[in-house]
Amino acid sequence: MTEPELLFDPTDPTVALDPFPAYARLRETHPVWRSPASGIWFVTRHADVHASWRDKRLGSSFSHRYTAEEFLTDGALPPWYDARYPDFAAFERWDLISLEPPDHTKLRRLVVEAFTPRTIERQRPIAQRLVAERLAAGRESGSLDVARDVAEPLSLAIICDLIGVPPSDRAAILALSHDVVGMYEPQPPDEKKARANDAAREFMQYTAGLIAERRRAPADDLLSGLLDATIDGERLDDAQVTSTVMLLLMAGHEASVNAAGNGVAAFAAHPEQWDLLRSDGSLLKPAIEETLRFDPPLQFFQRWVLEHDFEVAGTSVPRGARVGLMIGSANRDPRRYPEPDVFRIVRGDASHLSFGGGIHFCLGAPLARLELEVLFGALAEALPRIEVLPGAVRRPGFQFRGYSSLPIAPTA
Repeated sequence: MTEPELLFDPTDPTVALDPFPAYARLRETHPVWRSPASGIWFVTRHADVHASWRDKRLGSSFSHRYTAEEFLTDGALPPWYDARYPDFAAFERWDLISLEPPDHTKLRRLVVEAFTPRTIERQRPIAQRLVAERLAAGRESGSLDVARDVAEPLSLAIICDLIGVPPSDRAAILALSHDVVGMYEPQPPDEKKARANDAAREFMQYTAGLIAERRRAPADDLLSGLLDATIDGERLDDAQVTSTVMLLLMAGHEASVNAAGNGVAAFAAHPEQWDLLRSDGSLLKPAIEETLRFDPPLQFFQRWVLEHDFEVAGTSVPRGARVGLMIGSANRDPRRYPEPDVFRIVRGDASHLSFGGGIHFCLGAPLARLELEVLFGALAEALPRIEVLPGAVRRPGFQFRGYSSLPIAPTA
C-alpha cells in the first residue's frame, strides 16, 4: 500500500518559520487534507474555516456526548487523553476552550461579566506607564528587545493585575505557561508532552494556593469575583476556578505577545506602512487588524467531528476525526482578500479570523487590542523607523507563532 503524500509537515522547522507558501499550495490543491502523521484534517480556505466555526457538527470536545471508546474511530486521540499525562487532563476537564454547552455557556457567562469594557479600559494607564518605562530604559541602555523587554512584561502585567497574581510570581507563571501550551502542537514529542504535564501540575498547585488565599482575604480582582460568583445558585468549585484562571493567564498573554512581535516585524519589513501609520494616527486601529490578519499569533484551532455527515469543500470527514481550522491560511486566502500576501494597513475590509469565531470567540480580544494599541502607538511616536537587529529568534513550534526575541534599534 502506498503511503499518503505528506503535503504539509508542521513539525518541519522551515515550515514553522514560514508556513504561508505551504498554506497556498494546500488551498489550491487540497483545501481539506488529512495528515497521515497526526490524523488531523486541515481546513485551509477562508469560507470553509469561517463556516466551520459555527457548525454544530463540530465541537471542541466530545465528552459531553460520547465516551472515548465509542467515539474515537480515526486514530486522532490528542495527547492529553494519554494516561501518562493526568495533570494536563485534569486542567483540560474545565478548560473553557475545551467545553461545550451547557457547561461552556454557564462558565463563559461568568467570565464575560468580568471582562467589561470599563474593566479593560482601566488597564490602559497601566499599559501606557509600563511601555513608556520600557522604551525609556531601552533608549538609555541602547538595547531594546520588543518581545522580551516590552511585549512579555506588558501582557503579563495586565492579565496578572486583572486576575490578582502578585508581581513576584509572574516570571514563574510565564515559564509554566510556555511549557503548558506545548501540548497543543499538532505532533508534540514525548519530551514536550511530559513538560506540559509537569507544568500543568505546578500551575494547578500554584493556583490552588492563590484560591485559598483569596478565600481567606477577598480582593478587588477577577479571581475573587469568580470565587464569589454563582451559576444557577451554585458556586464554582475549585477545579472549575483553577482551570479558568490557568486559561486566562495563558491565553491572556501568549497571543498578545506573539501578535506584538509579529506586528513589529511586519512594520520593519514594510517601512512605507510604518510611515503611513506615523503620518495618520487614525490608522492605528486598522493597522492592528491588518497585523493580526497578516501574521496571526495562533495558526489553527482544533475541533472534533461530532456527526457522521460532516462535509467541507466537497470532502467527507468521519465522526471521531480531529479538524484543524487553519487561521493562518484562511487569513491569506485570495478568495477573500485582494493581494493577501501584501501587508497593507489600509484595506476596505481587514476583518480576520485570528480571534476565532462562534461560541469560542476569544474573550480576551479587547484586551489584546488595547495592548497592541498602546504599544504600536508609543513606538510610532518614538521611532521614525523600525530596524530589527541581528539576533531575532522565532518561537519554536508551529501552533503559536511569534518571537522569543526581537531586538530593534531603540532610537532613530
